[in-house]
Amino acid sequence: MTTPTDARPTGWDADALGVLMAPFTGTELPAWTGEALDAGLASVILFGHNTPDPETTARLARAVHARAEGCVVAIDEEGGDVTRIEAATGSPLPTAWALGEVDDIELTRHAGHALGDILAACDVDLDLAPVVDVSTDPANPVIGTRAYSDDPDRVAAHARAFATGLIEAGLGTCAKHFPGHGATSTDSHTALPLIDLDRAEFERDHLAPWRIVPWLDAVMTAHVLVPVFGEGPASISPWARPLLDQAVGGTFRGLLITDALDMAAVAADPGYGEAVVRAVESGADLLCLGTSIRRDDEQMLREAHDALVSAVDSGRLRREDLRARAARTRENCRALRTRRRFVPAPELQQVLRRAEQLGADAAARAVRGTHAQLDLRPVTVLDLRASAHHASGARSQQLVQALRDRGVQADVPSYPQEPGAGEDTGAPQLLAITRLPRSDREEGQRLADLLTRRPDVIVVHVGVPDAAPDHRRLVLAHGAGRTMMRAAVDLMLQGDR
Repeated sequence: MTTPTDARPTGWDADALGVLMAPFTGTELPAWTGEALDAGLASVILFGHNTPDPETTARLARAVHARAEGCVVAIDEEGGDVTRIEAATGSPLPTAWALGEVDDIELTRHAGHALGDILAACDVDLDLAPVVDVSTDPANPVIGTRAYSDDPDRVAAHARAFATGLIEAGLGTCAKHFPGHGATSTDSHTALPLIDLDRAEFERDHLAPWRIVPWLDAVMTAHVLVPVFGEGPASISPWARPLLDQAVGGTFRGLLITDALDMAAVAADPGYGEAVVRAVESGADLLCLGTSIRRDDEQMLREAHDALVSAVDSGRLRREDLRARAARTRENCRALRTRRRFVPAPELQQVLRRAEQLGADAAARAVRGTHAQLDLRPVTVLDLRASAHHASGARSQQLVQALRDRGVQADVPSYPQEPGAGEDTGAPQLLAITRLPRSDREEGQRLADLLTRRPDVIVVHVGVPDAAPDHRRLVLAHGAGRTMMRAAVDLMLQGDR
């Protein structure tokens, strides 16, 4: 492997590449990505379109490492509803909220180790987990059951346990989303959230769990405005790193990683290239560029790279500072790669089976229901969530499949208004999926209309409990992934817990 230098036969600058975490499209390593790896690209990030199954993931990660041994392969894999490595089938592991609901620290550590084993078997180095957000706003559309709790102490305990399990398996860990994304009803993928709490309340309820990060490898900053700490989004503003140092007493020595810079919260204003430069100016070590699923992958890296080179050429960034940042980032990346190689990778199919059993047991302990018993008659499933309304039931398939796996005939209607008008008409049993019925006006109205026609409907709520509707026949599933849906179906067929 050649050592990166200032020489740029392919037009790449090694110092700029040394602070970038780039995506690429598809399940094969593109030629341009290989050239960037040769020139010193610090990290690549895999998304669901790269990882349709664990076997493909392993082959792709090994191809990256064969081209550049020191490159860190990262993935945004939380288990539960956020899975890349098993995007096609759903994660075998429960959501963070389900683990917090059970509140068994050893179970959470075992879940982290199980996920780490899967990632290690796939030759992945860094998992962008655990989530350290405290989900205090039930209307939060992006965190929800990805958080362990609405209690900061429980979040800290379970996030550290999950990270411990990942580390035991040889994985790097990244706590996210600093300083906390749980107290807002805005999704930073689509707009810039404002968290307008006073300093004492924010520090007590949202900053406190970050005391765990000295034991972790990285921290991801959030695209959130918190005016009591300073101006601008945390991810690209100079107040975030000093606040992190203050929160942990200056003891964090890991990587500071931005959330994806293609997200609308910063890509719209100040713009993608400007956000890249501001992130480096604000102390970030590694810039996550985002997903290329709707953008040209090579252009994403080129645009970020060129923004940094232009900032150096104009004098806005000092070359020696960028070079020092890249050297620090590579040193941390080497440490992650050394750990990954030091812990022997387990056999993939074996760890997948173990994760399946652990996830099923954990989900069964977490799911709750009242007056929600099903029999073996056919079932119709309606997904009332706003984001699923025009998807012809596509997002309800995990519940439909879980019912079919248990021998229940289940399907989705062609139109939302199709289910019969009353419970005594001989219509199929009816399940309705909700997530934010109290805060999303359209979802709430669809549920109200449905309950008028079918008061016998069983509501399967996949969000946090405080966002659930007030309905007699209710299942709290704590997530919409495969494992949580199977546990919800088992509960409905066996009786309430």
